[in-house]
Formats: sequence, structure tokens, C-alpha cells
Amino acid sequence: MRLFILSLLFVFSFNLSNSQEDNYNGLLTDFIKAQGQFETFNATIDQMTSMLGVTLNDDEKVEFTNDVMSSLIEMLVPVYQKHFTEQDLKDAIDLFKTPIGKKISEKSPIIAQESMQASMQWGMELSTKLQKYMK
Repeated sequence: MRLFILSLLFVFSFNLSNSQEDNYNGLLTDFIKAQGQFETFNATIDQMTSMLGVTLNDDEKVEFTNDVMSSLIEMLVPVYQKHFTEQDLKDAIDLFKTPIGKKISEKSPIIAQESMQASMQWGMELSTKLQKYMK
């Protein structure tokens, strides 16, 4: 619930103007939110703060999350603009409002975590198999 509230605070903290860049930023934010990636990003932030021994109170957590998330969005805008138009993002957001889109959004973080574990295991197996070809 706390992650959901933090995500909502982040989304509503965006100050959108009529400029095309700000509109794209807002669409990208909505797209990432619709995909369920904010939860993944928040989990990453929680893991990093824990690993570094950083303790944030609720206000600091909101401020920090807003700061790093807006920084991430700014970094991602040029990447996404190369591949998706504003209309593409709008269509994708609409997709994530459908039952299958909601399911994809809910399951993607879980699948990503499980896939990472499977990929690490595969990488170790690959390394072992490649060793027989090393001279």
C-alpha cells in the first residue's frame, strides 16, 4: 500500500505544461505506471537503501523517490521517443487498462524476478559448458 501511495504521489507531483516534451514525460510516466514498473523501481530503491544501510523517514522517502524517479524519466524519454510516438504510449496505456493488460502489469514484476533467477542459473550453466572449449 505504501508503494502505491508513493507512486501516486510521484505521478501527481509531475508539473505538466503544454510543451511537447512535458507531455511526453507525462505519457511515459503514465505508461510506466500502467505497466507496474513503479513497483519494481520502488523495490529497487528499497533494496539499495537497505544494502547501503540508509534509513529514510516517510517524508525523506517520498522526496528521494520523487527525485530519482523524475531523473529516471528524464533519462528514459529520449530512449522511448526513438521507438514510440505519443500515440503509441496512449495506445499502450489503454491496453494496460484491459483485463489482460492489468494481468500483464501485475505479473511482470514477478516474472522479471523469477526470470532473473533463471537467467543467472542459465548463465552459470553456460559458463560451465563454455569452459570445455577453453584451451
